Amino acid sequence: MNEHFKDIISAISKGDTSLVESFFSHPGGRKYLENLTLILINTLPHHYGEKEELYLGFVEVLDRMEQRIQRQKEGQEILEDVFRNPEQ
Repeated sequence: MNEHFKDIISAISKGDTSLVESFFSHPGGRKYLENLTLILINTLPHHYGEKEELYLGFVEVLDRMEQRIQRQKEGQEILEDVFRNPEQ
């Protein structure tokens, strides 16, 4: 596996979503990740049911990452508003 992909997987497993945020911010980026994962999973020598379960698990992880990124952005906006208007 490419060293860059190993770094991305390692970062994601530690909770760092910064490497995939750009995919979520670009049109079709989320679908790109899903399709790439589907291609990789289909190269595995396992049965179809196991592959489908793996893919659905990955989609669930993407859903959670996307929600987490959105909450982080909302929190950042709140903090920026607080520090921008300290007299309120």
